[in-house]
Amino acid sequence: MEVNMDMIHHLFNKHYTSEQDCMDALVAAKWPTGFVCPRCAYTGCSHLTSRHIPLFQCENCGHQTSPLVGTLFEGTHLPLLKWFQAIELFLLPDGISAMRLHQEIRVTYKTAWLMLHKIRHAVSEFDARERLSGDVKVNCDRYGTNPSRCQHPNPFATAVVTGCTVTESGDLDQIKIHLLLHKRGTGNRATRHELAAFINEHVDVETSTIHAFPLAYKLYSPLRKVVRDAWRSLTSTYLALGPKYLQAYLNEYTVRRRLQLPGSTKAMRQQLLAMCVATPAISYCQLIARQPKHPFAIAA
Repeated sequence: MEVNMDMIHHLFNKHYTSEQDCMDALVAAKWPTGFVCPRCAYTGCSHLTSRHIPLFQCENCGHQTSPLVGTLFEGTHLPLLKWFQAIELFLLPDGISAMRLHQEIRVTYKTAWLMLHKIRHAVSEFDARERLSGDVKVNCDRYGTNPSRCQHPNPFATAVVTGCTVTESGDLDQIKIHLLLHKRGTGNRATRHELAAFINEHVDVETSTIHAFPLAYKLYSPLRKVVRDAWRSLTSTYLALGPKYLQAYLNEYTVRRRLQLPGSTKAMRQQLLAMCVATPAISYCQLIARQPKHPFAIAA
């Protein structure tokens, strides 16, 4: 989907014109009801503004803390304006590639790659904490096949277990797409045992009514469409994705899809910022050292 970048930047600059604007938004996201000391939970503080990054000092225990501590932005050498621009562009309908981000906000490609993967890390951490509940549908499906073509089995197609919550109006709300990388290229789908393991890990069974669809010819169609839409969206923006980070990109897609459900752009931005504020920073070395999980391989 083509987007008007000049308009995106214009709208962004209406909200954030300085580092102070970004810091104020970050502080509001970190302490939405006011300062809370991370050491003693006291709510009174003095504000030390003599530094580049402001400090808050607890009036009870004297502990000093920065708004960046414990967030995705801790230790960053980049201006917050660059980070907030990246968050804004991350929310584009089909996301943004590192190459495009590097061009748009004028950072190196490696920096753009790292920024996007850090935001994906925050999104994945949020997604892992949010379990499906209510009216839940679970499919066994495949990711990586072009639905517009009749083709032979794709050697890069991967079995997935997908789940969603369905609202009273029949719309899909929260969605999870979970890769089974040990079945990549085999043509095999998830087994009933793997569906059960997915439900155990990702569904709040005590508050849910669960309908599982283990048969390839009898899947829940709206959820199957989401998997196809995810393939189209990710391949249109990122072209080719290897298995190491594919789960992170799928998490990005499903969380962004949920954020883009009817609501304001401001609300989307605030929710994504809250995810980044709630997630401790992860380093480049930690990111590249992470190996793809083979979920449910033992259970299979």
